[in-house]
Amino acid sequence: MKTNFFENIANLNAPGIWTIGIQNDENGNFTVSALYAPFKSNEPATKMIAPLIHRGTVTDMDEGFFDATVTQVEALKGLYSNIKALTASVDTAKKKLGQGSKPQPVKAKTNEEANEIEVGEPKVSAEDKKRAYTDAIRKVVELNDACKYEDALNILPLVADYPEKKEELEKRRTDLERKKVQYAQALTLFNEA
Repeated sequence: MKTNFFENIANLNAPGIWTIGIQNDENGNFTVSALYAPFKSNEPATKMIAPLIHRGTVTDMDEGFFDATVTQVEALKGLYSNIKALTASVDTAKKKLGQGSKPQPVKAKTNEEANEIEVGEPKVSAEDKKRAYTDAIRKVVELNDACKYEDALNILPLVADYPEKKEELEKRRTDLERKKVQYAQALTLFNEA
C-alpha cells in the first residue's frame, strides 16, 4: 500500500514536530488530533495552541484530514515568525526606552486642587466608555488567539454595562465557552494518547 501523506507534509516546507494522535472505535469512526510546532520554539504563547481535532469516518479522514491540517500549518508558520518579530521589537523598544527617555516631572497640585474631593460614582464620558469597551474586546481577542478562554471570559464586558452591545457580547461569550470546552476535551484526548 502506498500513500502520499509524508510527501504532502514534506511539500509544506514546514520543518518541525508533528504530534498526531489517532483513536478509532468499533463503528469505524475516527478522532484524530494533529498539532504542528517548529523545532525551536521557546515562546510561551506557542505552547497555548490547541491541536486540530478531526472526527469522522474513514472516508471523511481520507478526503478532509490533510486539507484541514495544511490550513492549520500555514497559519502557524506565520504565527511563529510573527512571535519572533514581536519579541525582537519589544526587546528593542525596551532598550531604547531605558537609554533615551527621561521620566517627566510630576506637576505639583495647587491648594484648590488638593482640597477637591469627588463624591459618588465618577462620571464616565461616552468616549471613555467606548474606549474601555474597545480595549477590553481587543484584550479578549488576544486571549482568544492565545487559547486562554477562561481569562477572556473573565474580562469580557458585561451586557448590563453595554446593553447596546448585547448581541455581540452574548455571541462572544457563547463562542469562548464553546472553545473552552473544546480545548479541555482536546487536552484530555492528547493526554490520554
